[in-house]
Amino acid sequence: MAGESALLDAPPFPGPDITDAFRIQAETFAAPDTSIGSGHVSVVRPELGVRATWPASDRLVLRIVTRVAKSRYRFRGDVWGATVALPFGPYPDADQLIGDRLDLHAARLALEGAYRLSDDTHWLADGEQWAVLGSANIGSRWEDGAFDSGLAAGGALGLGYEIPKLLRVALGVSLRTSLNKAELDPDPFFSLRWRPIERVTVRTRELGLQVEVALTPSFEVYLTGFRSSDGYRLRDRIRPLGDLTFRDRQVRLGVGLDWSLADWLRLDLEAGAIADRRLRVREEDLGTLLSRRADSSAYFEVRFEVRL
Repeated sequence: MAGESALLDAPPFPGPDITDAFRIQAETFAAPDTSIGSGHVSVVRPELGVRATWPASDRLVLRIVTRVAKSRYRFRGDVWGATVALPFGPYPDADQLIGDRLDLHAARLALEGAYRLSDDTHWLADGEQWAVLGSANIGSRWEDGAFDSGLAAGGALGLGYEIPKLLRVALGVSLRTSLNKAELDPDPFFSLRWRPIERVTVRTRELGLQVEVALTPSFEVYLTGFRSSDGYRLRDRIRPLGDLTFRDRQVRLGVGLDWSLADWLRLDLEAGAIADRRLRVREEDLGTLLSRRADSSAYFEVRFEVRL
C-alpha cells in the first residue's frame, strides 16, 4: 500500500466502456537482507485489495476500494547506532527504541467518484471528455496496539481529461488529517495514462512512471521507476516521548511481466533494485530521532488479480 494519496493511481472515469467492474488483488512485496548501518534489515509485506466499480448513470461512476496489508520488518546487528540524543538525556541503547522487529499494519477504505462534464466539446481533440473527480477515505497505518493513534481521514478533488483509447489525465489536490489532531496536510495529485502507439502504454506509478509493452494480447512486459514511501504510527515507547512515526522511503527501478492466464485471472511478476532507501523514526515535537540510509538491494513482487 505504497503511496498515501487520497486517489488511486488510476481514478475512475465515467463512460460506457467500463470493464472489470469487480477486482480482487493479492500481492506480496519482499526486500531481502539489506545492509544498513552496521546491521541488516529485511521486510515482507503481503497485501489484499478489493475494488468494485458501479456506473450509476451515463455521466456518473462510483467506486469503492478497500486494502489491507501487513509489513514485517526484521533487524539484525547494530542498525541504529549507540544512543539517541534527547533533551532530557541520552537514551543508552538506540536499538531498544525499535527492537529487532516491527509488525506494522495498514487498512484503508475509500469511496471514489467521477462525473462527466462534457459530451462533445472538441476543444483539444475529437471525442474528448472532461470530468470532475473526487474521493473520500478513512484508514489507519499502525504498529500493534496503536490502531486508534494511526487513524486518519482524507479526501481529494480534481479535474480529469480523456481522449478514449489514447490519453487519460487527472490533476487535483488531496487533503489528509489525523483523527487525533485537527491538522490538514494538503498534497497535489497527478495521474497519467498515455498510449502513444497501439502496443505501448505509459502511466504514472506513485512518484514515477511505468512503460508497458504488449507483446501479445495476453502478455506484456514493463519497465518502472518510482519513489515509494510508507509511514506508520508506532506505539508509545518511553516517556516523555510523544507520538512516534516510522517511515521507509525508497526509490525503485524494476522490470516486470503481466500475464493474462485467463479472461478473469492475471499474474504480475516484478523484480528490480532499491536504488536509494532511508529509514527514519520521528517524534512529533523533537523531530527526527533516528535516520539511516540503507545500501542498494534487490526487491521482488508477486501479484495475482481476479477481474470480473
